[in-house]
Amino acid sequence: MALSNYTELQAAVATWLERDDLTASIVDFIALAETEIRNKVRVHEMITRSDITVNARQISKPTRFADGITLKLKTNPITVLESLSPYEMDRYRRETSGKPKYFTVHTEIEFDRAPDSSYTGEIIYYQYPDALSSTATNDVLSNYPAIYLYGTLKQSAPVLMHDERITVWEALFNQAVTDANLATQRQMKRMGPQVAKVVGRGP
Repeated sequence: MALSNYTELQAAVATWLERDDLTASIVDFIALAETEIRNKVRVHEMITRSDITVNARQISKPTRFADGITLKLKTNPITVLESLSPYEMDRYRRETSGKPKYFTVHTEIEFDRAPDSSYTGEIIYYQYPDALSSTATNDVLSNYPAIYLYGTLKQSAPVLMHDERITVWEALFNQAVTDANLATQRQMKRMGPQVAKVVGRGP
């Protein structure tokens, strides 16, 4: 059975559950699965880059930010900022202005000091995939359909009181996520350490 779009995913879930009366519920199961996918899946197809304006100590994250990879200022020469945890930032925070050296990610992107001017930055990060709909698909479904299938089936089990299936669906979902994430990690290691470090996660 093909699993290339939203409609085919819904049909596959109905077939696996051997139910033809769950149209509305399957939509909910997919939406719940997508929440877990956003939290757990970090695959190459989600990596994107975006220019940002660094003009304050704290700035907004890019659209659909999931996890950061690298951040640099487009100065001459390029300034690569070092990532810190929010807790480490307390040690490096300065109340003076200047060119930032460090950053952390929480609800916003925070720098160790207020910029002394407006800088153009570039951030490479994992971006949440688009939510599926009748008119929209995404690269996670296209390249890793097992993640969506088993993730959706997992969400159905408690509602349908299929307690014996929860463990099965969860194990298959977790394995599909692990395999996909590991494949991306191996590829990133071949590309070099500059893109191998995750620097921050969206809430």
